[in-house]
Amino acid sequence: MKRKRSLFCIVIVFLMFGCGAEIIWAGNDPLIPVNVDEEEQEVFEDSKESMLSGLDLDQLEESVNQLLEGQEFSFRDTLEILMGGEDALSVSGILGMAVKWIQNSILAQKKLLVQLLVLVLFGGILNSFAGAFAGEQLSETSFFIVYLLLFALLLKNFQSSGDNLRTTLEGLTGFMRVLTPSYYLAVATSSGVSAAAMFYQMALLVIWAVEKLLTAVLLPAIQIYILMALVNHLSKEEFLSHMTELLESGIEWTMKSALGLLLGLQIIKSLIAPVLDQLRRTTIGKTASAIPGVGSAINAVTEMVIASAVLIRNCFGVTAMIVMLLAGIAPVFHFLVAGLSLRILAAISQPISDRRIALCLATVGKGYGLLLKLLLTVEVLFLLTIAILAGTFS
Repeated sequence: MKRKRSLFCIVIVFLMFGCGAEIIWAGNDPLIPVNVDEEEQEVFEDSKESMLSGLDLDQLEESVNQLLEGQEFSFRDTLEILMGGEDALSVSGILGMAVKWIQNSILAQKKLLVQLLVLVLFGGILNSFAGAFAGEQLSETSFFIVYLLLFALLLKNFQSSGDNLRTTLEGLTGFMRVLTPSYYLAVATSSGVSAAAMFYQMALLVIWAVEKLLTAVLLPAIQIYILMALVNHLSKEEFLSHMTELLESGIEWTMKSALGLLLGLQIIKSLIAPVLDQLRRTTIGKTASAIPGVGSAINAVTEMVIASAVLIRNCFGVTAMIVMLLAGIAPVFHFLVAGLSLRILAAISQPISDRRIALCLATVGKGYGLLLKLLLTVEVLFLLTIAILAGTFS
């Protein structure tokens, strides 16, 4: 056993610099190599515990608690559940959480929707009476009163939603920043230095893009777009329509371009890094196996270490993806319910009120759609950064 433990330490050092050997998997179980006796299984468990102890899970737990404030979730417990081959989330649990979030989103929008509906009905009645008895001037005055009240209500709630989205995006980038060093160690042990370096570089690039481009530029641009569109609808003759269309197109084009460019870079890099690591592992693995007396023992321990490292890496990545999904699902339902309800209210108000009031409601509904697209872009960038790595180097 002492000999096995010393060989395990040597193999760990080799793996951190891209060394190792090919793994031959057993039948339907992708986690445990072939010919695993009790001693090798003990090495497998020891290597798994040793690698877990080297990861900074305490700092991750603190980051998760800040990100999922109000939700009971343990990164360490979920990781252990996944490593045990169990499901971290059940289908019934997911459906229950989805129903709860939808109900909370509807309740949060209920008061606003009632106020907006009352204003729309009041504006329609006032506009009808003003047009019948007093002419155009009083009709325009009544419209401005109703429109400015709608303007204040919608802009206040949209600004609050934007601030909440900013907090969510900052929490996601903070979690990703804490996750990257620990996941780098897991990737370096299981896949090699080239794969780990590729992940680290791309993770830093994605974090920078989310912070400096999506959060600092596009989120304020969406708020400016809504403000300009609401001002544009004040007048019967739209004098800012082309400006708002240009701004909307620029926001959507930037999100699509950032998503395509960053994912494309990751895919291209993932085509090169595995070849470099595999070449190093094959060369040094064959050299080690040729050593008389200890070659076969080194290969056996190497298989155990790589198997445990791959298990930790993939379970670690899946746990991180679950955290990101839980952090983003509540805002997703909020933006979806808010945007859809305003679109429905705009459709209801069009026959009974001024056309500009319906346009005002529809525009803010479209603004919630842009917030939803921004959040989903960030989620997809972070999730696929981990998924591409786990899928390519498995």
